[in-house]
Amino acid sequence: MQKSYLYILVLCMLALKNYAQENPTPAPPPINNQSPAAPKDFNSFKERLYVGGNVGAWFGSSTYINISPLVGCKVTKELSFGVTGTYNYFSQTYNGQKFVSTIYGFGVFGRYLVFENFFAQVGAERLSVLDYTSPVPNSRAWVDNILVGGGYRQKFSDNGSFVAAIFYNVNQTPLSPYPNPIIQIGFNIGL
Repeated sequence: MQKSYLYILVLCMLALKNYAQENPTPAPPPINNQSPAAPKDFNSFKERLYVGGNVGAWFGSSTYINISPLVGCKVTKELSFGVTGTYNYFSQTYNGQKFVSTIYGFGVFGRYLVFENFFAQVGAERLSVLDYTSPVPNSRAWVDNILVGGGYRQKFSDNGSFVAAIFYNVNQTPLSPYPNPIIQIGFNIGL
């Protein structure tokens, strides 16, 4: 008789086991008290960075070389801030005398993408120029420029674009190195 109880007990256990495999009890839904996360504009800090600038030159009786790099960081897809550097070299021979001038300095800017390819930009730069108003020969002066304007960018790849911009220096002085309006053509490349 004990064998019959054992046999019935084994059969019941097997029946319960098969029943449990065929009809599993549903797991309770996970509890999530957090609101859904907003989609991120960037996955990493590197995706926020871009480099670019302007490069120009001409050679002949007058020589001009311009190198103006920039590094920017996107805060959002529309808004970015950055830093710039400037180096200009100019030489010209006139009546047998050679005149040489260099301009160098740095700046900051903020850029906002208004439409898909159009942006507004404001910036400040500090440039060291020859002070031709000084009685001391070859003396230099620092000139502060406040540039307000905007431009257009044309993408040539997923991370790169050509940029054309026009600015107005609201702090124009006799020592300011370029006259208003200031036209710049360059490029930006995302990292």
